[in-house]
Amino acid sequence: MAAVSYVLPAKLSGALSDREQITDTLYRLVLAFDHADEDLLQSALTDDVVAEIVGFPNSKGISEVKEAIFSRVSKLETTHSLSNIRVSIENATSARASCTSVAQHVRPGKGFDRGPHRLLGGGFYICDLVKEDDLWKIKQWMVKPTWYDGDPAIAYEA
Repeated sequence: MAAVSYVLPAKLSGALSDREQITDTLYRLVLAFDHADEDLLQSALTDDVVAEIVGFPNSKGISEVKEAIFSRVSKLETTHSLSNIRVSIENATSARASCTSVAQHVRPGKGFDRGPHRLLGGGFYICDLVKEDDLWKIKQWMVKPTWYDGDPAIAYEA
């Protein structure tokens, strides 16, 4: 039996409105972490993205985001869920979006084990987006964690 991919491509078939495309950009971002998919991450962020996560050093440029955030989180077993997504389209090539995030982070292979193997957290995102060619991408990603439950050391493990 062939392996099943749980990730759709960056560009979806069918016509999407700008609002739907922007929402999909947020989904591409978090799914990239959940599936350790660098191509999906690249499709969601500009090369000069700035990531600001309260409590962590800022990352400037996709290379720093990969090194400081993606390389750590994508090694874990994660599920990120976004809700309450709101989109403000400023003009044909710039927009802003906000949402609520809940993310479960689990040490590899420990998802079904009891014990201190997980970190569940919630917070808010606000993103500035730009349209590059026909794909919306995040230029600034600001994250405000508001709560967590579990072992915070998981967020710092390499």
